[in-house]
Amino acid sequence: MKIPKGYILVKEEDWNKLQNQVVELQQVIDKLQSRIIELENQLNKNSTNSHKPSSTDVFRKPIQNNREKSNNKQGAQPGHSGTTLTMDETPDVILFHPVEGICECGRDLSKQPILRVERRQVIDLPVKLKEVTEHQIEFRQCECGQVYCGREMDSSPVKYGSKIKALTVYMNNYAHLPYDRLQEFYHDCFDINIADGTLLKANEKCFVNLEYTEKQLKDALKSSPLNHSDETGIRCESKLKWIHNTSNDRFTHYAIHDKRGTLAIDDIGILPDYAGVSVHDRYKSYDQYPCEHSLCNAHLLRDLKGLAENGIAWASPMIELLLKAKKYKETLKLTKKLKDEILSEYDCIVASGFVNEPVVPEDPVRKKGRKKKSESLNLLETFENRKDQVLKFFTNPIVPFDNNMAERDLRMVKLKQKISGCFRTKKGAVIFCRIRSYISTLRKQGYSVFASLQLAVDGNPVNLCS
Repeated sequence: MKIPKGYILVKEEDWNKLQNQVVELQQVIDKLQSRIIELENQLNKNSTNSHKPSSTDVFRKPIQNNREKSNNKQGAQPGHSGTTLTMDETPDVILFHPVEGICECGRDLSKQPILRVERRQVIDLPVKLKEVTEHQIEFRQCECGQVYCGREMDSSPVKYGSKIKALTVYMNNYAHLPYDRLQEFYHDCFDINIADGTLLKANEKCFVNLEYTEKQLKDALKSSPLNHSDETGIRCESKLKWIHNTSNDRFTHYAIHDKRGTLAIDDIGILPDYAGVSVHDRYKSYDQYPCEHSLCNAHLLRDLKGLAENGIAWASPMIELLLKAKKYKETLKLTKKLKDEILSEYDCIVASGFVNEPVVPEDPVRKKGRKKKSESLNLLETFENRKDQVLKFFTNPIVPFDNNMAERDLRMVKLKQKISGCFRTKKGAVIFCRIRSYISTLRKQGYSVFASLQLAVDGNPVNLCS
């Protein structure tokens, strides 16, 4: 048999072998292409299109945030009340400045009539910021031998007062000054050389006196109709530990734990006994508890933005829908027609997403176990299976769009770490969490932090749940 030009004769077994090799090589190529796309997507992730913290955006090009630009001019908007310095009607010192000297015409100005007296006030610190009070205690002995004293005080000949202790707690836990800089502050501003032990004891005393207050905060959060939950990692004892936050618009609670998941949440003891609405991200440990759940849409928007940048068709319509639902809630009275419009459009986007979802090539190496899902498919299934939790902000009037309350509270923990560094001991971290819970709650309820810390140091903290 004559073989046509350009063709070669191959055995059937060799031909089948070559075909199998082609199939295997194509599977490898598909796998490598999928891996390249995955790695490129990781490189393109930042704090605006994923859950990565903003600290990872350093030394990169400026990233456009997700906030929509408005047409308003910079600065205060119309209707903003503003603040300005006002006259104090009871000044501490009054200095009168009379007109003295001789006029150009030769007359004595001190004898001329007064036209008016204008007031000017200067607010400043006193020359001496440190006040030393000496207590001279009289002792008398009765003829019967009984000794009496004018006032009961401890035996320490010299000690610091409650204001200095409260300022120590304030500067360390609210302003986040570490002990060495706090000592410099006392030396420069008050001419006081304060020891490490004194600073530590001030925090410990405040911590002990706030034990019942922390219990009140936890009880108040358990009975609240709405709470926010989040957690963040922090270095403590040279290990990674987790600070858990539960908060709302009136109360804040922090707690540190070795674990991040359900073991820590159970030990803290708020969420296991909670029956209201818990707003959080999609961290699966929160789903174990029987309360109502609402997902943070700010997290979802970032994830959707990342998918949209990678060409996933259904992501952009879902972003527009969530923002439209948010605008409806903020500006309109939600009627049944509006709610049905959003819910129907939501279902259509999810359905179209499944139709157009790209197929993930099978892994030729991995033969067993669940088939790997793409990032977009995982998120799409979240929107399908957790529709009520995604739109909870739209259907429940008390639920917000995002979990920013908890994230703002946790930002102070990260600020503490940036300024003062990590916690060397677990005890120090526990002390910080309790005192910071008290401080954050004071701020939310409009109390003076310094005055309230002085009450706490004296053993009479503010009743924040009254």
